[in-house]
Amino acid sequence: METIIIDAYNLMHKVTELRVLLAQSQDICVDTMIQKLRNHYHGRSTKCILVFDGFGQNKHEGNINVKFSKTGVGPDYGHADALIKHLIEKSRNPKLMKVVSSDRDVTSFAKECGSRILSSESFWGEVKDRRVERSDAIRESNEKPAVVTRGEFEFLLKEFTKK
Repeated sequence: METIIIDAYNLMHKVTELRVLLAQSQDICVDTMIQKLRNHYHGRSTKCILVFDGFGQNKHEGNINVKFSKTGVGPDYGHADALIKHLIEKSRNPKLMKVVSSDRDVTSFAKECGSRILSSESFWGEVKDRRVERSDAIRESNEKPAVVTRGEFEFLLKEFTKK
């Protein structure tokens, strides 16, 4: 199973769409990210871990985990970078991990451990591209009937063969 560790605040500040939502409300931005990631990875064996700085309560929704660097329970990692590094280090196979961040310190560490890295902007571009492809496919499937009845066929045959 692929695991994707996302430097969440880095992603929110690097992507315009998320930055606009963050200006309105952090909760709205986080909920939107979770929903879009859940839809993007639905039916795939991929686990996403959104890592945030500061205090918060860790939660798990389907294949999406939300982790905070400080929870008041267990170790205090101080900031998201330290928690991301810890998650990479404790992984059985860091080569099966993808780390999403535009932070050089985080990406250098991940690369040294053998994890794949992806910038925040590139990652969100992939998520967005897949959403566009999926909506285009749905729109196209709605335009073309899956089955044409005999009556419809005969009507169309008459209409297009009239002289």
